[in-house]
Amino acid sequence: MNKNKKVIIGFLSVLIIVIGVVITYKLIERNITNRADFNFTVENISSNPVDTVNHEQNDTKSNRNPNNVIIKVETTMIKPESVSITITDNNEHQYGWGVEYRVQKKINGEWKNLNYVSDDLSWIDIAYQLNDDKEFTQKLDIEKYYGKLSNGIYRIVKPVYDDGYIDIYSNEFEIK
Repeated sequence: MNKNKKVIIGFLSVLIIVIGVVITYKLIERNITNRADFNFTVENISSNPVDTVNHEQNDTKSNRNPNNVIIKVETTMIKPESVSITITDNNEHQYGWGVEYRVQKKINGEWKNLNYVSDDLSWIDIAYQLNDDKEFTQKLDIEKYYGKLSNGIYRIVKPVYDDGYIDIYSNEFEIK
């Protein structure tokens, strides 16, 4: 009998909780739907896009210039599989520097983008923070994205966003 009493008390407790939740839900639903400003009709729903741009920020485009950036390939770190670059961004409002880069090769006096080794490659979407000297160094795993570089003249291309994507180029370097 003691066991049956516990089961009945447990069942009643669960039943009271469920009834309480249902009553609370109905009270909240009634309070919300009875509000005078809760009238949604086709006439008062706007199809205009919401402006989510923070207009309080300064226009940083006018304070940035690609000519204030130097991308230098470190000559002591050039290998057919990898290179290191140092980016110096002397702009007051610096560009956001991510991982992505491209490699171009000079062929018959013209710069040509190299093809990736696979179409299944992707870039992580992070931004590097520059040090107090307004620069950072990035080691580029060329082999992962392009394979080993053959002999020739190359440069690194870093895309940055400035009211649209623009490319900033490194100095030339040679693989012998």
